Amino acid sequence: WGRAVTLEACVLIPWGFEQHPEARYPLVVAHGHYSAQFAPGGTFQETAPSCDPLADYDCYSQHDAHRLFTDWTAPTGPFEGARTLAMTVNHPVPFFDDSYAVNTASMGPYGDAIVHELIPAVERRFRGIGQGWARALLGGSTGGWESIAQQILYPDEFNGMLAACPDPVAFTSYATANIYESRNYYFYDDKWLKRPRPATRDSYSGRGFRVGKGPSFVDSYGQISQTLEEANHLELAQGTHGRSCGQFDIWEATFSPVCPDGYPCRMYDKVSGEINKSVAQHWKDNFDLAHILERDWETLRPKLQGKMRIAVGGSDTFYLNNAVMDLKNVLQRLGSDAEVTIGSHEGIGYQHCFNGYM
Repeated sequence: WGRAVTLEACVLIPWGFEQHPEARYPLVVAHGHYSAQFAPGGTFQETAPSCDPLADYDCYSQHDAHRLFTDWTAPTGPFEGARTLAMTVNHPVPFFDDSYAVNTASMGPYGDAIVHELIPAVERRFRGIGQGWARALLGGSTGGWESIAQQILYPDEFNGMLAACPDPVAFTSYATANIYESRNYYFYDDKWLKRPRPATRDSYSGRGFRVGKGPSFVDSYGQISQTLEEANHLELAQGTHGRSCGQFDIWEATFSPVCPDGYPCRMYDKVSGEINKSVAQHWKDNFDLAHILERDWETLRPKLQGKMRIAVGGSDTFYLNNAVMDLKNVLQRLGSDAEVTIGSHEGIGYQHCFNGYM
């Protein structure tokens, strides 16, 4: 690419780091969105909050953050005997706040840069062990996809991953469409009707809370809140050539080749939804994680043994459970020992972002 690019890491050091200068540590890479502070789905708070933790979600989160800080910085407790470095990565690109942590045609070799340059630099500076057996990955949503992708694409560099509600891991269910068999991404193939495909249902439930009780389940009714056509037309109004910084545009910027105009090729027409089968094939060959696993299983089987744990809600807000179910079927067919959990409670599927039964 011929251009200098800066990558940032927010690194959390364990208790005893300064008291034991000879100690070396394993590393957990927590993938997710851009944050100027260490925030892998949660944060630290040094001072105890004065509000009632059962009053509202924000106050409960403050107490959680303070409890995490107290546990992490204590000589005894849940982290005793499990001291590790933990890092998040900042890698914003013109299309999004995140490069998706893989090598792409439109954004460059971010996968190699993170795995082969940034991570070793962190380990050298903070006394990491610096070996693949001493590294792990975790993340949710975008970070969930990145964790699975890096474990599969760099199987010797990591010794395990925990991914929650990952972005589409199989394009046989790219949200609610099979891009290989469908003619149109926005509408179901139907001889008589023009039936729109849904993009989201209900709403994000990560802040579900009941006063006096704390975080709570949110019942999923399956009410469609946006179609694929509506979501993509909104992005098109916000920016042409994939520059909306929206979800579908960054997926195209990640998965697509570069077209003659210098921008990511459209996998489907942004106005009509008609699918470009040659671009879909490029997606399959390079970024359909379920397909890559099946294609390269003879090589990947021993490298991924005991390393893959994935969870998603059975009623994920963005239908991400569809692709996870497709991946689960592939893994079962291959005889993989990967653990895949489709979450529900009382027969009702969890929404976005279910991260497993704790």
